[in-house]
Amino acid sequence: MNIDLIRIAFFWGLVSAVSLPLGALLGLLTHPPRKVTSALMAFGAGALLFALTIELFSEALHHAAEYGNKIIYVTIAGALAGGLLFDFLNQMLNNKGAFLRKFITTRKHLSLMKRKLARRLVNELSRVRLLQSLPPNDIAALIPHMKRETFDPGEIIFRQEDIGSTLYFILSGEVEIIRSDESGREKSIAVLTENDTFGEMALLGNSPRNATARAQTSTQVLEVLHSDFETALTQSDELRESALVLFHQRAENLSLKSDDYQADEWESRCLKHLQGLSIPVSEAEINEEAQKAVHGKGAAMAIWLGILLDGIPESLIIGILSASVTGISLAFITGVFLANLPEAMSSAVGMRKSGMSFRNILLMWGSLCLITGLGAAGGVLLFPPGGGVSGYLLLSGIEGLAAGAMLTMIAETMLPEAFEQGGAIVGFSTLLGFLTALIIKVL
Repeated sequence: MNIDLIRIAFFWGLVSAVSLPLGALLGLLTHPPRKVTSALMAFGAGALLFALTIELFSEALHHAAEYGNKIIYVTIAGALAGGLLFDFLNQMLNNKGAFLRKFITTRKHLSLMKRKLARRLVNELSRVRLLQSLPPNDIAALIPHMKRETFDPGEIIFRQEDIGSTLYFILSGEVEIIRSDESGREKSIAVLTENDTFGEMALLGNSPRNATARAQTSTQVLEVLHSDFETALTQSDELRESALVLFHQRAENLSLKSDDYQADEWESRCLKHLQGLSIPVSEAEINEEAQKAVHGKGAAMAIWLGILLDGIPESLIIGILSASVTGISLAFITGVFLANLPEAMSSAVGMRKSGMSFRNILLMWGSLCLITGLGAAGGVLLFPPGGGVSGYLLLSGIEGLAAGAMLTMIAETMLPEAFEQGGAIVGFSTLLGFLTALIIKVL
């Protein structure tokens, strides 16, 4: 066991990852503008891309002359396995709440949730005879703009004879529909639950409600406003003509559910149109979802594991490079350092907004700095120098595995987040990071 190599790997692991707690602290104290954070993130991604390309993949090409093309094949296989493994573990952790570690993963998670919800909503709306007579593509265009609302147990959502202006879709909870006769006696007509709709007639006009809707439990709904429907009417002659016919023909039985072929055909057409629509996600929705998720069971641990997943590959590579004949690469250390800094800045600000304490955020990033150092030391222990051709093939496979995971991470999270928040400056910032790592390499 070479204690000196272990110490060297541990040291460089700490150096590369000290930017994690440092970046988190800077983010929490300064709240930098998103364009600044995005430019730094793109710069770090460019530096890391250079380090991965030159220090790992080019090494495989260089050693192919000595060890044969097996080196290249093993590196490629390792990279593919690393990318797939990262995707699998990343998705698994995101489903547990780890999506909160980055703004872009939070947005993607919420967008996916809204799209799944939209599909369930289309299925329910397809059973409403009233809507079957309306063009499905126009109804689909309304769905992404639905608003979320919460009602307490016993709260009246609307009263009989109120002027209706909203259609409701139940996300959770129970809603009782009550009708009063001429003498004022109330009769419970139905109890609606998750995925049910009510108030459909309001889309056709501001007409009086024919029943009262009351939340039986804590109930969350999505709302389609008549004003949004009116906007759709002005943009579609077909929708306007269909709505006019229904307005003159409407009756109570129009709101009954249906399971006929017409419903299935309408649903199919509506879903097809929905696939081509973007699902807007506001920053307020992101903050609301983050606040709920961060207090969920195991969410903090999932976030920590998600960040650890991003850092494991780089710590292993640092350990392998420390034990290699050529020694540690300052270009790779620089790339990792620069990539970690803005990532921690952005993530820490998002975690703070979602309700995580200042102390816990710093402890989370500080512990990951220490673990990166230990991971680098572990890389030396697991993959010591020597071993001949078979040993080098194993190292090439491990390096490829780690590089594939890191490249996938850069492409899926760092660059998309940088571009979404930084815009056109991202491309030039990435180039500057790449060239900076090149300069460090040749110095």
